[in-house]
Amino acid sequence: MRLVRLFLILPLFWGFLEGREPSSLYLTWIHDPTSTMTVLWHTPKTDKYSMIFYQRQGSGEGWLKKEGTVKRPSRTDIHVHTVELVDLEPDTEYLFRIGKEGNKYRFKTLPRELDREVRFAVGGDAFMYYQLFKKTNLEIAEKNPDFVVIGGDIAYCHGINRFRGLNWEVERWQNFFREYRRAMVTSDGRLIPMVVAIGNHDVPSGMVDPRNKSLLFYQFFPFPQQYVAYRAFDAGSYLSLVLLDTGHTYPIDGEQTEWLKQTLQARQPLYKFAAYHIAGYPSVYPFEGTAPTKIRNNWVPLFESEGVQVAFENHNHAFKRSFPLKEGKVDPEGVLYLGDGSWGVTPRKPSKRWYLEKAIQTNCFWVVSLTQEKSSIEAFNGDGESIDAVSVKPLIQVSAGS
Repeated sequence: MRLVRLFLILPLFWGFLEGREPSSLYLTWIHDPTSTMTVLWHTPKTDKYSMIFYQRQGSGEGWLKKEGTVKRPSRTDIHVHTVELVDLEPDTEYLFRIGKEGNKYRFKTLPRELDREVRFAVGGDAFMYYQLFKKTNLEIAEKNPDFVVIGGDIAYCHGINRFRGLNWEVERWQNFFREYRRAMVTSDGRLIPMVVAIGNHDVPSGMVDPRNKSLLFYQFFPFPQQYVAYRAFDAGSYLSLVLLDTGHTYPIDGEQTEWLKQTLQARQPLYKFAAYHIAGYPSVYPFEGTAPTKIRNNWVPLFESEGVQVAFENHNHAFKRSFPLKEGKVDPEGVLYLGDGSWGVTPRKPSKRWYLEKAIQTNCFWVVSLTQEKSSIEAFNGDGESIDAVSVKPLIQVSAGS
């Protein structure tokens, strides 16, 4: 067992010594994406130093520093370092490094107002197969998104016969972070932050206690409310994206549905979107399944009444675009359901269903481009070829010069 653990941490350890950086370095947001950035990295247990040095790109100012926290997930030899940088300028590039002599990296905050196009990529069911994951990552990075949304089944470390045990789980996560970091860099050199939802292969089978310290999903990803993956991701007054838990650490109905109702009612942005793992309108799995039925009974009525324009769904390993749907029927004023979770998995053949306007057996991801006039949403296959496109109007019309 000790030899196995040593084998797992050596790539991390030697990568840290050679480049003075850990291989598992990634960005996300806990709070306001226009004024904060959260930097995370993993190191062997011998390294407890958690300090970020940062400055505005091209400012000529000195380096600021911020110390963060470090924790060791139960039964692992990994330390997870977390530093949240705050009071940043919106729509501004920053340089940062880990420690005084570390390599320099770049990130960019989101704008507070939608005075430029904001672009993000969406997909799910990511790191099943290395080559597919790597290939799709490169295609996504070529689109130069401001950030990426991963809709669950991130590292595929649970629920598959050949993927068993803590050591395997640790290795899967480390490989995911390492490959994401290598590819997810824009053409001008920015690291691309990720925002995540939880999926069934991110946890052991059934519903899991989120406070279990051996559950690595919650050890590797921080959230506004600790150990609660459902959240609202708000960017200025132009975007509210609700990320939901389709029954993996919290029930779909009850407390989460009440939270969703209050959250949607309290927000009036230009665009309201949702993203989650199991699909309410699946392209492959049964329409009458337990989770899809609960989603349609609990969340879909709130999507319809509170102005959600698009829901990004996953889990099915195919491409899909639904008709606009409302009250169980095709309706031009309804919600679009886009998906269907085929980032780095073998795609499946979708079924013919009344609510699907288009469905294809292919790998895919979506790129969302937000402007004041419209949100353009385009689907690409694993080769980066456009396979579909749709657009939605803002909920609030913005007058010229406002």
